[in-house]
Amino acid sequence: MKFHESATGKFNVVSFRHAARLWTIVLEISVLMAQFPSEAIAQNSYDYRTLGLGYANLGAYLMVNGIAYNSKEAMAICGALTAIMHFTAYCDVR
Repeated sequence: MKFHESATGKFNVVSFRHAARLWTIVLEISVLMAQFPSEAIAQNSYDYRTLGLGYANLGAYLMVNGIAYNSKEAMAICGALTAIMHFTAYCDVR
């Protein structure tokens, strides 16, 4: 809901990408500074970057916009947000 512009009803993609960049940096720092029980686990964590980016309020966003959870439109929105978040994180860090 943070990126929903109530005046226009649109989703602010620029702000969403900025937030994804910031959280990716924060989570990268966490991975780099973490201590792991074994060298193999540490290496896997470093290699595969299991950062844990996710969603909050996606259901609320759909409800506010009158979109049914299980509709094709909801799945398209979720897919688009996933793609934006994923590729923003991937491009900016690697």
